[in-house]
Amino acid sequence: MDLEKMTSRDRSLEEKNVLLCVAKGRQSLGRSLIIEVLRASHSVRVFSRRLYINSTFGALRDHSMEEVDEMIQGLVDDGLLAETEDEYPRLTLTEAGKAALHEYAEELDGGDMG
Repeated sequence: MDLEKMTSRDRSLEEKNVLLCVAKGRQSLGRSLIIEVLRASHSVRVFSRRLYINSTFGALRDHSMEEVDEMIQGLVDDGLLAETEDEYPRLTLTEAGKAALHEYAEELDGGDMG
């Protein structure tokens, strides 16, 4: 799927899946592992950590690794995700990323976060 041809609604949904995957991974996963989860990889890394139970597992299976990586980089560039400077960098949600996820949850719940 060509990222340039995606509608803004599709793009937004795809990006929300990336943010949700990072959040559900407890912000402890690196970029390549996030990509594997989103693309439904059956790798040892995914299965040994039971990441296949993540609700976003396979959410972007129709996208190439490069496309998902571009989405992640776009979210980093937009300030919604950050990458740690550890020996093994992890993706984390920024405050703006947390706010975007909160807004998405409100949309799903019809505005009732009660």
